Amino acid sequence: MDLSHLKTFCTVVEAGSISKAAKELFVTQPAISLKIQELEEYYKVQLLDRTNRGINPTEIGLYVYNEAQKIQALMASIKREIELQRNPTEELNIGASTTLGNFALPCTMFVFREKFPGYQVNIEISNATNIMEKMLSRRVELALIEGPISKAWKERLATEDIHCKAIAQTRMILAVNSNSSYSKLKEINPEELAEMPLLVREKGSGIRATVEQTLRQRGVNLNSFKQLHELNTTSAIISAVSSGMGATILPAMTLRKEMRHRILRPIRVNNTQFKHDFSLLFHEGSKKQSYNAFVDLVSDPEERGFC
Repeated sequence: MDLSHLKTFCTVVEAGSISKAAKELFVTQPAISLKIQELEEYYKVQLLDRTNRGINPTEIGLYVYNEAQKIQALMASIKREIELQRNPTEELNIGASTTLGNFALPCTMFVFREKFPGYQVNIEISNATNIMEKMLSRRVELALIEGPISKAWKERLATEDIHCKAIAQTRMILAVNSNSSYSKLKEINPEELAEMPLLVREKGSGIRATVEQTLRQRGVNLNSFKQLHELNTTSAIISAVSSGMGATILPAMTLRKEMRHRILRPIRVNNTQFKHDFSLLFHEGSKKQSYNAFVDLVSDPEERGFC
């Protein structure tokens, strides 16, 4: 067994299936299955439960996954330190949830690189839950996530001395195709949303969490929707809604182009505001200049320059 076995195992756990892991690692499915089998034979335990709905780690498999994350983080840290000794350019690894990473941070990164050309910043983009997991396992040094952070998550983060700081808030809107039958509506009651085909992000997404929490406060549960369709990327949802496949509730910043070209139009939800929080996750007391410079920049609403 070598480190590639652990990396393969972690990828399968995160992807939830052999096929998705194979695509991500650019190898064949049999090669993935063989590595998992060799790992299980090495530890003499079953690490994965295989069901019709996908693959989940067993209890011991989850333990191995968490420890393997730490090993990978340690190896990455060793590699970064060696590279830093060879090259004095300071490197910073950050995580960002989807809306922030794809729609807000590109302009911020331009500002940061203009101010600090000697720092190399790497960004990993995923949904909020995945980014928090990566923060816990130290695969990223700091993170920007969106949506509400549950008490349980705050407690988990606190055990690793990770601080959560609210830095901004944006609004989310209900949007439909401009030519759909729903486009004639100017407003709608929250309970009437359950009659509409709604496209939402997957569980674990900050966008999904904001939608669920806001509607729950209005007495509406997503499980009551007659047609609820999950997609794993915001871009896929925008494309589907633009093609008339239903409605969606997304941050306004993700819909600027479609609204400007009148492909989509908003519908007001009576007595309901979808307020979407942006938070910074960080460790205090870092000695890295790039780390502190980035924290200071994104914490300053005048300087960070979100797109």
